[in-house]
Amino acid sequence: MAAAQFLRRCFAPGRPERALLLSAALGAVALIDPAKLRPGRRAAYRLATAGTTAALVAGDTGTGATGTGLTGSGLTGSGLTGSGLTGTPVSAGTRAALATAAGGAVLGLAEASEALDARLQRGLIRRGVRRPRLVFAAATFALTLAVEIPAVIAARKAPRSGIPVAGRVTDGDLSYLPLAAGARALIAGMLDFSAEPSSEPLRTQLAAAREKTWDGVSGSFGMIVLDVQGAEALPRAVPHRQQFPVVAEFADPTTGEQRVLRLSIEDGQLEHFSIEAGGVHAAAHDIDSGARDELWPRQWPAVAEVTFTLETSLPVDTRAAKRLRASAPER
Repeated sequence: MAAAQFLRRCFAPGRPERALLLSAALGAVALIDPAKLRPGRRAAYRLATAGTTAALVAGDTGTGATGTGLTGSGLTGSGLTGSGLTGTPVSAGTRAALATAAGGAVLGLAEASEALDARLQRGLIRRGVRRPRLVFAAATFALTLAVEIPAVIAARKAPRSGIPVAGRVTDGDLSYLPLAAGARALIAGMLDFSAEPSSEPLRTQLAAAREKTWDGVSGSFGMIVLDVQGAEALPRAVPHRQQFPVVAEFADPTTGEQRVLRLSIEDGQLEHFSIEAGGVHAAAHDIDSGARDELWPRQWPAVAEVTFTLETSLPVDTRAAKRLRASAPER
């Protein structure tokens, strides 16, 4: 399980580890001369190439990343997969269909691709190149790295919490961003799960909430700082300062690693939304605040995929809580 999570993290779109590992792996594949393979091994080679392409398409589609992965027979490439096929999450069925189509295209073009590969190899030999496969490997490594680097740069520049830059409002040293729909939905889920009276004014505040940043980077220090527009006219929560007693836990849709979200209230207002690593990775991220910045998901999970936990003895049923409050004597 730990190894699988490590691989998912390394091969997530926009990760520098992915760029280096993918470039090295495809460069190594380019060393293989498919013309010299026996029929059985050539079939395995083609299936492996098609499977790699399908896996990249399935992993990248709908993540919103901008990079591209290359797979193929040597320099010529049997397939090309784009990690920016869609800018929004797509269903598992759509990803499977796209992956199947990409793998099938690689298999269908394999013979033509290998013929071109052989033609290029003969051309290099005629020009005095003694080891054309090394040239193919170096060219494939460089090309793949060049295609992956823009995604790495974009991931570094992008808001860490997945909030779009569009809609930014600047006020001196401060910047205000629209609160991501996925983050807003998770906060609403936390408030709905609680039966506390304080959740009702916080729901009202959430409708007017946006994110506040100082350096233009969302999710710095493992938290999204919230700003409630027109807070003076809105109701406030009691107690005025608290960590909201509901936590949200989910598996990162990209890496599969566990995440824990917490909500803090200051002066009766939504103050910040923080993220922590869950499971076996929690200790390492707690020590390194820089690592906590990298915990924000590239794709927010659906509320149905989130586990909400109440850290209080108060009733979970909101309707039951309302009945209790209605029956309580007036002060």
